[in-house]
Amino acid sequence: MSLAATIAACSTAPGRSARAMIRVSGPTVPSLAATLTGSPTRRGCTRGALPLPGENAAGSLPLPVLLAFFHAPHSYTGEDVLELQLPGNPALIDRVLRYLASFPGVRPAQPGEFTARAYFAGRLTLDQAEGVAAAIAAATNEQLAAARELLQGRAGAAYQGWADEASMLLALVEAGIDFTDQEDVRPIEPAALLARLGALRQAIASHLGARAGAEATVAQPLVVLVGRPNAGKSTLFNALLGRRRAVAGPIAGTTRDALVEPLDLSPSAPGAGTVQLADLAGLDDMQSDQPDALAQAAARHTIARADLLLWCDPTSRFDERDLPPTSAEVLRIRTFADRPADPHPRVPQSSFRVQHSALPVCALDGWHLADLKRAIAEHACSSNQAPLAALLPRHRAAMHDAIGAIDLAATLIDTRDTGLRRPEELAQTLRAALDALGELRGRISPDDILGKVFATFCVGK
Repeated sequence: MSLAATIAACSTAPGRSARAMIRVSGPTVPSLAATLTGSPTRRGCTRGALPLPGENAAGSLPLPVLLAFFHAPHSYTGEDVLELQLPGNPALIDRVLRYLASFPGVRPAQPGEFTARAYFAGRLTLDQAEGVAAAIAAATNEQLAAARELLQGRAGAAYQGWADEASMLLALVEAGIDFTDQEDVRPIEPAALLARLGALRQAIASHLGARAGAEATVAQPLVVLVGRPNAGKSTLFNALLGRRRAVAGPIAGTTRDALVEPLDLSPSAPGAGTVQLADLAGLDDMQSDQPDALAQAAARHTIARADLLLWCDPTSRFDERDLPPTSAEVLRIRTFADRPADPHPRVPQSSFRVQHSALPVCALDGWHLADLKRAIAEHACSSNQAPLAALLPRHRAAMHDAIGAIDLAATLIDTRDTGLRRPEELAQTLRAALDALGELRGRISPDDILGKVFATFCVGK
């Protein structure tokens, strides 16, 4: 990502609209703006007309635009920036972008490059930059609120506080190593160090929203197979996983316990993640014994936590009375679609729409399994994500690394001692925790982390 070039891209949503905005940022913006307006650049808005080259014998096309010039560093990117407002016609926008790219030193912007330049110029912290991407991708009010936490710096303030505390503890430990000959330098006592490490760990774990180590499962949507006994749930469960995990048989009540396994949807739905897939006992109000009753209770408890229900019914009746009350989305699945007596003949995949009817699936030969996985990805992975507890994967990983380093440091401390037994090893462990927390603030982030962050943006942001 070179900062020497001037970049240009459309910063408004694709499609037709009354107005669109093209943003240009970089070192050649002043000369480019002077060429477009025919006068020296000055801060503010100017009306003008772009002499777009004609694509036929008709000659050039004067396009009326409104130009806004922002002097560095008083712009989004911290560079000289020119914004052009023009009619929101996609073909017209494309012609303007090609026209701008014909100027020396101007090229199309890469995804997230405007925000990356704002970060490198110190206009945004890394977590605020990620907040921009999170706000763009937000599909719910909760996700938008979490993005605002990042954009407004509240999450960053917490990260900074943790890093400051870890840095202070590291300094106190290293003081006992480097200045042992100084009478006025007193290293931190083991009990005090352990207490402060415990408080720091608790603060990080609380921000994750649950016990450390449990968030990866919490952050993944829970998809639950439901239906009456012998509805083909366990067979479908095994088929989706691609291996035999549940015992499937013709006898009702084969499944008693709730089985939960991770299901990676990315092979069938590129860009989708992993969900937790659960197979439950069949829903039946007529329990014959206590184990049946316990299985029913476990099933209903899992259903209450579900993000998406796959309602399996080989008869296609889907009696609403069979389904417990739930706030989760429901996809109807017609299982055993391979049965010759099925009154519903198979239809071409292209003519089937999941949201309007039950999806016929054959778990034995895999018919419509790929369609089902794509439907799961569409419904489960696009909503009901924990907004701030799950966070961004990079944030969650850094917090886990920091907690792991803090836990390791705690094992090196014995409160019965008057001093630290292994201060060098302890300092190295605290440095690892500080490095992990530093990644959250972008101050110790390697280039590959930065590249992954800004690659998630769309062009023009």
